[in-house]
Amino acid sequence: MDLNNSAYVYDYYYENYLILYNLYGRGRPKLNREQYEKLDQELMALVAKGDESELARDQINRVRDIEYMLLDDIAESLLDKRG
Repeated sequence: MDLNNSAYVYDYYYENYLILYNLYGRGRPKLNREQYEKLDQELMALVAKGDESELARDQINRVRDIEYMLLDDIAESLLDKRG
C-alpha cells in the first residue's frame, strides 16, 4: 500500500471515529488524527503478535485500552445490532 492509499484509508476510518465519538464518546479522550493513526498501528502490531503467540496480560490490557480509545467496542456493538 502506498502512502496516498494509506492516507485515504485513515481519512475514512478517522472520519468514522469522529462520528462515533460525537455520538458515543462522552467521557473518553478525543484523539487527533496523528494519535488515532499511532494507536491503530500499535493495535495492529499487538494483534499480529497475538496471532503468532499468546499475549502477556499487560499486552492484553493495552489492546483493551487502545480499543476503548479508538471506540472499537462501540463500533463492534453497533455492527452486532445490524447483523
